[in-house]
Amino acid sequence: MILVVTDTGLIWNHLNPVVNQYKYALLVVCLNGKRVTDAYDCFVSPYKDIGAPVDRIGFEDPRFKALDSAGKYLNNILGDHEDVVFLTDVEPSTLYPFYVLKDRLEFNNAHLLVMPPFAFETNAERKVHFELLADLSKLDSFLYYDINEKLKTFDKGHTIDAFLDYVRSDLARLTPRVLNGIYHMEERPCYFDFSSETYVPLREGFKSIDITQKSKIVTQTDFPVEKCFATLGNIIEPFYPEEDQYVKDEIERPVARIDGKKVCNILREQRKLLAAANNIPFESAECPSIGPCSGTCEKCDMESSYLRDQLLKIPKHKRVYPQFDPIDEMKS
Repeated sequence: MILVVTDTGLIWNHLNPVVNQYKYALLVVCLNGKRVTDAYDCFVSPYKDIGAPVDRIGFEDPRFKALDSAGKYLNNILGDHEDVVFLTDVEPSTLYPFYVLKDRLEFNNAHLLVMPPFAFETNAERKVHFELLADLSKLDSFLYYDINEKLKTFDKGHTIDAFLDYVRSDLARLTPRVLNGIYHMEERPCYFDFSSETYVPLREGFKSIDITQKSKIVTQTDFPVEKCFATLGNIIEPFYPEEDQYVKDEIERPVARIDGKKVCNILREQRKLLAAANNIPFESAECPSIGPCSGTCEKCDMESSYLRDQLLKIPKHKRVYPQFDPIDEMKS
């Protein structure tokens, strides 16, 4: 397992005491072009500091361009057959290593922990953050820590520094759960569900959520967190898929969505409307998921299949299809 942070993170960086527990697995990507620590392995970007402050972010940021130019070298030092865990935060630049590597990690598993910029940040920062997360299709797991929701419930009498200390403490508590979940992950892709504080397969969704898991106290990882060194290479069980199976799997591969819960709720309400309009007996349990699901899962598919079967029993001219615009629903 390899944990990746940058030297630019507000929360996840080489100074965060939590990462010291996993020092043998940590890689610090030095976006500013200088080695920032001797305590951990570092990848120093070819960025040249010319003394002027960096006033551009995202794809126009010279630090991003410099790292992108060295992307193949960064990918090479990660090796193969590793779980690569990108620890990112509200600072968009912490996502640069993920974006540069996401299409290069052919023989590694990619896991992303992300949080949005603060709601009071500029539109430009929020836009860049969205663009850097536009493609999550290559991820094996996704954790979305909604720092703005946390801020809403935090005591308004405290300073922002006190809030950041609270977030660091909460993430320190979650980190062993997260790493254990990644290490023992059997089906991929998954998302981290906060109602159970476990990783849940995107395809299974609802049926794999066990909220009793949240009450279990996890204070440490149950495996040694370190990089894997294989002198003879990693032995992989032969796999010979049927013709076009790979293409089929890629097309049907579910993708985590930050707005997955909203998509789920909209589609669920439409199924209720469809059932009511056609006098079809229908009950749908509300999903307890709190996290970036794909917006649909096996439970959703079963409900849709049931409604299709029931509609077929109704004469075609008597079927009623309530109209709605999914784009407008998502905007509202």
